[in-house]
Amino acid sequence: MNFEDIVSHLEHVPHMPPDRGKLVYEFIRAKQPRDILEIGFAHGTSTCYMAAALEENGEGHILTLDHVTAKNREPDIQTMMRRTGLERFITPLYAERSYTWELMKLIEANTRAGHTTPQFDFVFIDGGHTWDSDGFSFLLADRLLRPGGYVLFDDVVWIPSECAGEAWVDELPESERNVAHVEKIFNLLVVTDSSYDGFELDGVWAWAHKRNDVDTGVNRENALRDLYSQTSAARRSLLLRRVIKKLFRLG
Repeated sequence: MNFEDIVSHLEHVPHMPPDRGKLVYEFIRAKQPRDILEIGFAHGTSTCYMAAALEENGEGHILTLDHVTAKNREPDIQTMMRRTGLERFITPLYAERSYTWELMKLIEANTRAGHTTPQFDFVFIDGGHTWDSDGFSFLLADRLLRPGGYVLFDDVVWIPSECAGEAWVDELPESERNVAHVEKIFNLLVVTDSSYDGFELDGVWAWAHKRNDVDTGVNRENALRDLYSQTSAARRSLLLRRVIKKLFRLG
């Protein structure tokens, strides 16, 4: 399904705007991953953008995880799958408590004699946006990501205090409310892992490439240098947006 057709179904559904949908759609068209793992589908908007690209590629499948409460969203992912006609490319999996438990079961199902066989070419992490949930999710998903594959994190500089008033945010210690948890995950767990290079950060998303065994360390050094430059630019943009937001509130 081409992008113009899929965006007509999705442009008014949270939580992925068309500009982001186009980025992930074009990524899948270009890199052609066959097997995709998505952590956190909400309404299924991002899932459908990716599935449309798979259909255009002619093959592929998405296993997407979320909490069982996602069944109560309006519209829910099942509705979106029927509306777009992309059901054959998508398998939603609902976690009763935590998607990290579902990831454990995936690892267990693909582990024999102490060796886990990776199953995915692309992992999109858009889950709880906390160190606990998404940090552990990355470590588990890494076991399932094939060398040469990619991982993408959403809301990399988002901080919980932007949702002040929600119970789970108000229960956090002050030190955790004003920190970008996903950025910590990316900088401390992904960037420091020598298995990864190809880092990209645009202030909303952060990407990394899982190196093949034949890759050299030169690519990684260049990727780190580029990342530090991108991080500085993204941080300046974030601070500007927060200042503007604060000024509007005061006004």
